Amino acid sequence: MRTKTMQSIQQSNYSNIYHLLMHNDKLSKQMIADELGLSLPTVTSNLNRLSDQQLIMKNGQLESKIGRRATAYSINHNAFLSIGIEVFQKYATITVINLKHEVLAIHTVNIPFANSDQYAAALADQVRWVLQNNGYNEKAILGAGIGIQGLIDSAGTTVLWGKILDCTGMRAERFSQFLPFPVRFYHDADCVAAAEYAANPHDGIVLSIGEHFGSAMIVAGKILRSTTGRDGTMEHISINPRHGRPCYCGRRGCIETYCSLSSLLQPTETLNSFFANLKQDDPAVKKRFAEYLDYLAESIYNLHMFIDVPIIIGGRLSKFITSPVLEELRKRLRAISVFPENERYVKVGHVADNAVAIGAAIPFIDEKLSSI
Repeated sequence: MRTKTMQSIQQSNYSNIYHLLMHNDKLSKQMIADELGLSLPTVTSNLNRLSDQQLIMKNGQLESKIGRRATAYSINHNAFLSIGIEVFQKYATITVINLKHEVLAIHTVNIPFANSDQYAAALADQVRWVLQNNGYNEKAILGAGIGIQGLIDSAGTTVLWGKILDCTGMRAERFSQFLPFPVRFYHDADCVAAAEYAANPHDGIVLSIGEHFGSAMIVAGKILRSTTGRDGTMEHISINPRHGRPCYCGRRGCIETYCSLSSLLQPTETLNSFFANLKQDDPAVKKRFAEYLDYLAESIYNLHMFIDVPIIIGGRLSKFITSPVLEELRKRLRAISVFPENERYVKVGHVADNAVAIGAAIPFIDEKLSSI
């Protein structure tokens, strides 16, 4: 019993020192000892152990007004890496992040999606190319997360419903057979929520507004997930079930059909061209965007009435939600609010580019950090 207690204390000291360094740029032995109330020999022993495992490194010396300057220690943020992949119908985006959630590499490749071994092998080849091209050791990779437009089981092994990509039933092992590390699936909206939480850790509803509309809920710092994978699929709440626009899910009037970028943009438009025309006061574009904001405000308010938490607009649209656009949206929310309240519960996200790929890589990193 005493041996187990000692081992627990030693592991706690080891973990506490590592996480203290994680939240500081650099610290000396004495600074660590003072902060954690540990003896210098205990700190030295654990620093040596962390150094041997290449989890930390010496990082110069700290300034001192008296005596010798103390050696500084810092986290080796690149000791372990994670890969995130977002798959689309016509292309895929691959990213590599480190223990600090820093994006080290991004690579987009034109590769048509298919639920086949051939596609999985081709995507795996691109992953290996990214690693080799940037000089990353495969042994440092914790795993690869793949963001999918579909419902995913809680283990991340199977696509339970994937109508957009026609990939229902696809399993992660289709990809892991070609890679030397674990592969998991994640719902794309959950990935955006993970990226947003890493950038700004707060609970709330995260709206992923891209080609399609998605949403996820963060409660007590965790993304709400169930075995069915249906948590947070607010895009299929219908705001006009009888006469609304047809949705790919088979129903009518879903939020998806009014608030996705597919509902806003014409086939030949891009977000850049749309907002360039909006800036030029194109009357037709202004009218279309005003209608879009009307629907977005109604949808946001419906979600707000369900649960009173911040609502973060994330995904590709977030880059174009300027202060004037946000105020236009808030003005609409004020007009339809039932109760006296502050409509500033609506916020703009921090990760506009490649949020799905970045978020798909984060779980492997967070699991590693929690194990240290």
